[in-house]
Amino acid sequence: MEIEVKLRMPDDSGHPQLRVKLATVGARRIGAVHETNVFFDHADHSLRKANVGLRVRKTIAEETGEARGLLTFKGPPQPHGLRSREAFDVHVDPADEAIKLLVALGYQETLRFEKRRETWLLDGCNVELDEIVELGKFVEIEGPSEEAVLAVRKKLALETIAPEPLGYAVMIGKLRGT
Repeated sequence: MEIEVKLRMPDDSGHPQLRVKLATVGARRIGAVHETNVFFDHADHSLRKANVGLRVRKTIAEETGEARGLLTFKGPPQPHGLRSREAFDVHVDPADEAIKLLVALGYQETLRFEKRRETWLLDGCNVELDEIVELGKFVEIEGPSEEAVLAVRKKLALETIAPEPLGYAVMIGKLRGT
């Protein structure tokens, strides 16, 4: 189960200030990656209509240049609480082969976007500092429970920022009119 809160940073100073706060409260920086996210659906858009997602994520680590791939299926969001949904991940290498496989199975690429993600670990939660050219800067806190996610949000003094209810793919799709 994926349990997270996504927050849009109000200005460009948000990430630098948050990095200082993360270091101050004892968070551990994991690293930063450049991502290419590729979403798929059937020709009839049945996955989107069911509010589920199928994605291949290609990452390249900034520090080492290591490339990785991840095939993810996300189920429909739960109707209550923080953003939560079933998510299934399979590591794939190389990611481009997973893309070819999905196309061979009849899926169509419906959306592609790039993102820079910096990951920190704090109290059992991943704190992700995301930058998407089309959308701006965000923070995602993902953890094992709503309580853990909300505790980290409070520890980072982010409780005054309203949660963003939409996923990046939906936001970009609306922006692009798809």
